[in-house]
Amino acid sequence: MSNRTTDWQEGNRAEIKVTAIQTGTANCHTKQEIGPAEWGPTRRKIGIMMDKEWAGPLPIYAYLVEHPEGNFLVDTGDSAHNSEKDWLPKLNPFFQKEVQIRVAPEEEVGPQLTGLGVDAAKDLKAVVMTHMHHDHTGGLNHFPHTEILADPAGLKAARRKRGLIGAVPRTWPRWFDPKPFVYDAGPVGPFQRSASLTSDGAIRIVETPGHMEGHVCVIARGIDHTYILAGDLTYRERNLMDDAVDGVTYSVETSLASQRGIKAIGEAEPSILLPAHDPDAVARLEAGRTMNASAEVSLEAPVNGMPVAAVAK
Repeated sequence: MSNRTTDWQEGNRAEIKVTAIQTGTANCHTKQEIGPAEWGPTRRKIGIMMDKEWAGPLPIYAYLVEHPEGNFLVDTGDSAHNSEKDWLPKLNPFFQKEVQIRVAPEEEVGPQLTGLGVDAAKDLKAVVMTHMHHDHTGGLNHFPHTEILADPAGLKAARRKRGLIGAVPRTWPRWFDPKPFVYDAGPVGPFQRSASLTSDGAIRIVETPGHMEGHVCVIARGIDHTYILAGDLTYRERNLMDDAVDGVTYSVETSLASQRGIKAIGEAEPSILLPAHDPDAVARLEAGRTMNASAEVSLEAPVNGMPVAAVAK
């Protein structure tokens, strides 16, 4: 990462190409995708367990971001090992009954990068984790020779709470020791600080907790569009636009603050939203279809009257 950046408002655009890489599918219940607005975090978890309706299957995307300074992979998707009986914690009913993962060996991110002509050991500047849930860390084993970046709060939460929050550290490679993001770059829209991945400041990390502690979004400013690699900030663009919060959140208020901050960026400049599980993400990417943010969130004033980072703490 580089702290040699200029202010975000000055431009910070570069020739950027984004490629979606689908690493199998995930199916979850409808109340995991959206929790009723009046439900708090605990009621949302109970609702997921009681729900009989499935929302998918949904894609599991990683994204390859090509920049003049190098290639970045955002998330690693899931693993074919999920087909093994005891890969996920068997004592956690969520993993056993509430989620269905389907990944063939050739669908893992490593073979797919090879198919794209990308050598994981030589052609990637870094792997960037939006958060530490199992369907984003499943491909880590393909990158023993690549720098991996992650949010320190997310790592701490994953190691402390483990399978209780959807992270499964026992499936991580033994050598996994990611470098923490350093939030020493300036504001991005209403987000009061960021981490820069490139010296030109065109690719930034902003903190968007809610779905999980330490969740981040990657903001990549191309010449014509801004790409928002959103992880699990939302499952679908329309959910974001409707202020609909998922059932996994640990704080509805925190999730809403994060979502509205991203919506504000979409209002300010032509932005393509690319979540990890949105079935329409590739169609938007190929068509160059940008967000039509309608929420009246000001870029001049921080979200909810305070910096997003403050709301999220």
